Amino acid sequence: MLRRTARTILSRLLRRDRGGALLRAGLAAAAVLLGAAGALLAYAHLAPLTPLERQAPPAPTLILDRHGTPLQRDVSEGVRIPVGLDEIAPIAVRATVAAEDRRFWSHPGVDPLALAHALADAATGRAQPRGASTLTQQLARVLYLPGTDSPALLRKAREALLALQLEARNPKDTLIEAYLDHVYYGRGAYGIEAAARLYFGVGARQLDLAQASYLAGLPQLPSVYGEASGAARARQRYVLDRLVADGAITAEQASAAASAPLGFAGESAPALAPHFVTMVGEELARLRPDLAGRPGLIMETTLDGALQREATRSVRAHLDEIADRNAGNAAVVVLDTASGALLAVVGSADFSEEQAGQVNMAIAPRQPGSTLKPFLYAAAFERGYTAATPLLDVPSSFLTPAGSYQPLNSDLRFHGPTPLRVALASSLNVPAVRTLDRLGVEALIQVASRFGLDGLEASGDHGLSLTLGSAGVPLLDLTAAYGALAAGGLRAEPYAIERVRDAATGEPLYERPPRRPDRVITAQHAFLLADILSDPLARSPAFGFGSVLETPFPAAVKTGTTSQYRDSWAVGFTPDRAVGVWVGNADGQPMIDLAGLAGAAPIWRAVIEAAVADLPEAGFTPPDAMVSVSVCTPTGLLPGPHCPAPVREWFIVGSEPIEAEAYYLSRADGSIAIDPPAEARPWAARAGVRLAAFEDGAAQTGLTIVQPAHGAVLFIAPELARQEALLRAASPAGAERIEFLVDGVPVGSASGPDARVVWPLSVGVHRLDVVATLADGGTAVASSRFEVQDE
Repeated sequence: MLRRTARTILSRLLRRDRGGALLRAGLAAAAVLLGAAGALLAYAHLAPLTPLERQAPPAPTLILDRHGTPLQRDVSEGVRIPVGLDEIAPIAVRATVAAEDRRFWSHPGVDPLALAHALADAATGRAQPRGASTLTQQLARVLYLPGTDSPALLRKAREALLALQLEARNPKDTLIEAYLDHVYYGRGAYGIEAAARLYFGVGARQLDLAQASYLAGLPQLPSVYGEASGAARARQRYVLDRLVADGAITAEQASAAASAPLGFAGESAPALAPHFVTMVGEELARLRPDLAGRPGLIMETTLDGALQREATRSVRAHLDEIADRNAGNAAVVVLDTASGALLAVVGSADFSEEQAGQVNMAIAPRQPGSTLKPFLYAAAFERGYTAATPLLDVPSSFLTPAGSYQPLNSDLRFHGPTPLRVALASSLNVPAVRTLDRLGVEALIQVASRFGLDGLEASGDHGLSLTLGSAGVPLLDLTAAYGALAAGGLRAEPYAIERVRDAATGEPLYERPPRRPDRVITAQHAFLLADILSDPLARSPAFGFGSVLETPFPAAVKTGTTSQYRDSWAVGFTPDRAVGVWVGNADGQPMIDLAGLAGAAPIWRAVIEAAVADLPEAGFTPPDAMVSVSVCTPTGLLPGPHCPAPVREWFIVGSEPIEAEAYYLSRADGSIAIDPPAEARPWAARAGVRLAAFEDGAAQTGLTIVQPAHGAVLFIAPELARQEALLRAASPAGAERIEFLVDGVPVGSASGPDARVVWPLSVGVHRLDVVATLADGGTAVASSRFEVQDE
């Protein structure tokens, strides 16, 4: 090319030759030029030059969501988002070349033809000589000569030499990619990806013709063209005309692009996921301490920006609705049940609040209320219980280190014998406490620990109230535990980082390795729990029908409420997504009558609908070794001859019932009566349920002391005029009389299923014996010990 340039200059000189003088001078000049060309060629290939990738300024650390949308960037020195050429719309590349350097693909770094024009203009004295800077020269100026204040001619010469070196050592694609990554576009944007996002709110890959032609015109004078002015539009039109002249677009396309509205992006919105961004940094410090705090990283995360916005919107909208209930804060976690990828994390309702907003309530331990109950019943399943196992929901008293503990249901009612399915779905407290008392607290702690709820053990001894959520658990851990139920008993560790790259080179520095989830429960038990928690019929005794918990697709959910309404919970899942919601106040202030159903559940419903909106509907499919059997509720046994309403229930093969129930009996008058366990007979009598008698075929055994419980401690209260205790016993069917004896001394007798006598308190340890005289003349005996103390 340099030789052709020499010939061009020579031909122009010959036309003005007088007597051959110019010819001789031209030949001499051509020889000098050719010699210089050889020297430049050697210089371009051999002179030292810092490689292009090492010369680029260090890019700031950038955190992206799963779709490439920035969540946080270091903007102290402008916004830089390097991307590959394949991540830039082709029309943007063509527009840039058309605007700045039409012969970019053919020249060696300097444009000989443009240089020839410039020299000829100088020789002929043209008033406005044409410029000759190429894209490669501009790249050299940006990367190798920033802030240079040397004379213009010397600077241009250095640019040209650097451009020749760059062209000799790099492919054209590398050079145009570097140019598009580093040139300044105004608005603090370095590179076309940053410009596309700051000007139009899209990535460089999504730029259309109007946007691409606008951006291509900016680097010449970004301070002039960087705003939507007449000059900027005129510059855009110039770029479009150059594209038409090059045959890249038609005149009609150019006209349409010139008149198209550009839709400039507004001011930057508040940080989308500030608590999540902090978690990303903490996770990187755990996984790769050597990268923590290092500048120039691109961290690709699991977050779904659109879902995060919807979760944040739902939190704020619902808190506005319940502001009169003293509910000031909320948190949301959404994760992929198969991988554990965190898709949304709302740590507080308003991060800008200096105190409450700065606390990440997604990871702060809070009492979880009844949301722990599924893990109690998981422990029960592992010990032989089934979804049909009858549990007693009757007045119950338990001895604890703090004294007698008498749990109540949220509706302050008792429901008698209840299938485990209904007890869990309706979140009945009494059956849960009775089950925990029978299994032992350690059984619940062991299962919860497998699910990642290690805080229960660390929180100390909480006794029987543990199943009602008396220990602290973070929302993140609880959501992951429910995610394991959704995934068939496989728990995936929650995580936030997919990949970390070097921002300058794109080199991967960390990629999350494939990880197998941990088996924490059998697939059969996980299915049973998911099926129960998604059963609207089993849920209806507590929540009715048509509640906010009923979604238009299969979804399991559990609510929870803690003492004095300090915490409101809703945690649930589909097979693919788990969503956890907490509502309360960061400082622990009580809310006003705000249970899980009204506090957290509406947010849960909105978020889980958004989380599965783009997924195919999926239900909970029974795994192998499951069988559906008709049983008679609440017994869990095969229907007997008088069972009024058999139901279908799932069983693990081998655990299905083989005996028929005798709970329902036919009386002589043809009516149906029930023969419940002795401890439930007082409840049945008070509830007005017809009880079977001995002559109806009811069982004769089952005498039980209801009050005081074995090991109970009673206290004398001086402020009371009469120091008395109520002694109670549940009598078996057919019992004619119940006699009460304290320390062997008769203190009274009674009849009926709920026998009661009053006994004057006496300080000391006492033995209570209850003797039932049965209809056939036999007797049944029950005994217990209790203590009376003086305050």
